[in-house]
Amino acid sequence: MVSEITPMCICGGCGRAIEKKFVFCPWCGQSKLAKNSSVSEEERMEQIFNRLEEMQINNRFERLEKMENQLDQLEKELDALVLCSEMHK
Repeated sequence: MVSEITPMCICGGCGRAIEKKFVFCPWCGQSKLAKNSSVSEEERMEQIFNRLEEMQINNRFERLEKMENQLDQLEKELDALVLCSEMHK
C-alpha cells in the first residue's frame, strides 16, 4: 500500500507547516484566504526561518541529551566490567 503525501504549505501568521486544505491555521488561527498586509513577505519569511532555526536547535539539544544519557549508561557498564575484572584477578 502506498501512502499518499499530504500537500503542505506555510502559515503566513506563525510560520508553521499546515495542510494546504486548511482554511485557517490550527495553531494561530490565521486565515489563508485573507492576506495579512501589515506583515511583509520578507518578515513572513524571516519568521519562518527563525522558527525553523529554533526547531533545529531544540532538535540538536534533544539529540545531545540522549547521547549524554547513553554515554553515562555506557560508562556505568564499563565501570562494572572493570570492577568485575579486578575482582577476578
